Amino acid sequence: MLARHSKLEATFHHRRLSSPRSIRLLRLLPSPEFQSALDVNLTEVSLDAVTDDEISYEALSYVWGSRCGTKSIRCDDKLHLVTPNCQSALRHLRLRDKNRILWVDAICIDQENGAVSVEERNSQVVLMGEIYKTATRTLCWFGEGNDFTDELMAHLNRIGTCPSQRGLKKLLLFEEKLREEGLLDPDASALNHIFCHPWHSRIWTVQEATYSQECQVVCGKSSIPWGIYSAAARFLVFEEFIEQLDPNAHKSYLGIDIRNVLRDYLRKIPSPNLNLRLEDEEDERDRRVVFLTSCLSDVNQLQATEPKDKIFGIHALYADLGIPLPPVNYENSLSRVYEEAAVAMITWSRTLKVLGDACHNHRNTAFPSWVPDWSDGNIKIFTPSGNATGGSQVTKTSSKTLNPRLGELHVQGKVIGTVLDWKKNASVTALFPTHPERCEMPILTHKLDGLVQDVETLRLWIEKTSFFRQLHNLLQGSPDICQVNLVEDTFLDLLNQDSYSEANEVFSIWLDILKYPDTKHNLSLGETLVESWKTADESTAARWTTELTNCAVIMASLLADSVQHDDGRDLSHASEILDLINQFSASLADKTLILAQLDSFGKTYLGTSFHTVVAGDRIVLLEGAEWPVVLRQSGRKWRFVGPAFLNGIMDNEAWSDENGQVHGMRKFVLV
Repeated sequence: MLARHSKLEATFHHRRLSSPRSIRLLRLLPSPEFQSALDVNLTEVSLDAVTDDEISYEALSYVWGSRCGTKSIRCDDKLHLVTPNCQSALRHLRLRDKNRILWVDAICIDQENGAVSVEERNSQVVLMGEIYKTATRTLCWFGEGNDFTDELMAHLNRIGTCPSQRGLKKLLLFEEKLREEGLLDPDASALNHIFCHPWHSRIWTVQEATYSQECQVVCGKSSIPWGIYSAAARFLVFEEFIEQLDPNAHKSYLGIDIRNVLRDYLRKIPSPNLNLRLEDEEDERDRRVVFLTSCLSDVNQLQATEPKDKIFGIHALYADLGIPLPPVNYENSLSRVYEEAAVAMITWSRTLKVLGDACHNHRNTAFPSWVPDWSDGNIKIFTPSGNATGGSQVTKTSSKTLNPRLGELHVQGKVIGTVLDWKKNASVTALFPTHPERCEMPILTHKLDGLVQDVETLRLWIEKTSFFRQLHNLLQGSPDICQVNLVEDTFLDLLNQDSYSEANEVFSIWLDILKYPDTKHNLSLGETLVESWKTADESTAARWTTELTNCAVIMASLLADSVQHDDGRDLSHASEILDLINQFSASLADKTLILAQLDSFGKTYLGTSFHTVVAGDRIVLLEGAEWPVVLRQSGRKWRFVGPAFLNGIMDNEAWSDENGQVHGMRKFVLV
């Protein structure tokens, strides 16, 4: 028994693998006693020799929890440390009377720090997709569960097999029973410990579930097939409203959906031919480029102990989909790993979509300006929709031509204008208010004794309303920027960051309310509420200017759902308007308004870009970019500031002439 081992007993070390195609399989020895010590053996096999008849295995997909092992098992008659979650998974998966053959990364791959061990990890990571694809099935370990996990998994199995209101009702009755017995908090759902399990948020589990021929979700002693689990998650997370469901369940389902789309892609690998001409194939390729680029963007929301794994964790998957990511090498710097991944995506997609990920507040400033920092978990800026370069593609070339020297990206494009100084419009706040902690409004500076629970968020809502009103007034009063008959369309385009926006009833109602007090809607209840805020606020009365009071009345009315039509009927669209404001806020987050003088048009254009833009930066159209970009010259080279939205040039107006010819092209070296 392990408990009797002395401290002098030999520690397990991996023997070197004899072939680049070799892997180790773990034989989990049986035991009739659940709590008895774990005993495993490792055997080297060639992936080419794995067959269902002679050599077969199951692959474990799980969350390490910690990189360092703290729990002892016996491996080849020697002591080996594994993480608590790994030990728990092995204990639950162990059979009573026969061996179980598994592949478990933390045990089957040498995790030590020496040069030979790192070299092995480099080569094994390349095989990861094949390892999971060759396994008879993948076991997605969601932990030990709790006292009611088995019954909950049975509910998920029924709902996933046949989604219905009847199944939902049984689940909700089950949860109510748990609350009555004190096993579940009133504001929690029994589903949370399944749908919000850390497994969903780990980068490595993406390809582990994606590759598997057969996939089982395992929690405690229960398991259900992946297809049934994902169907249940879709029904419960997105098609039904469960008030107690944790918001993180929505993020988890997005990860589930990504895995399912990738599974479909792997089972129907598209043609690698980059010169497809059939319209339907081109459309499918465009969708594939958008999806796989967005997947790279989404990995910053997933977790990895090693930041390089944000790329290495999907390396095999992307390689099998035809994206030429460079070889895995843990000895390369993080900046180089991300740079090579960005160049590979540009080379494969022949677009510069990936550059949109290079803009966010907390990126590593030591990286080249055009290289995304996928290790940062903060959300990148929203990239605008457009066709500013007429569907152009990066000239078909090699990664060495694009990236001849480390840190440089060589691209083609043309300068079309210059960012102007915003000071002449100082009456209009240029920076969109994104973060509550940066809100500088001089009102509601203290808690209001229960009148408002979250004063910081309320102040931000009011500041956003002020921004929207100032922008709308600017458009109305600046015929040199916006034609009078296009004010509403231009306003909507700027908020949506999309030149093809269409106003709907909800937007029109909000726009009318935004004109308060000159609105046909009744906001009297909001006025009463704001008066109580002003009375309770310790700020001086002078700080409650007429404009801030008006903005506060608008938000008080919407948040309290107290807007009325002029005939006294209650407005039924308040929640939809708040959703619309949230949508606009996501589009404008961390952006600022800019004015740009475009050389060939001789007029001023209003737009947006990343908030670090300054007067004198240049507006550039780059081959393969859907949107204009802002670049800052640095000697003979250029730094990437971010994508831009400029109303009036988002649909090829400044790229080519009436004959489709593109003039003024030159090379830009981004650093």
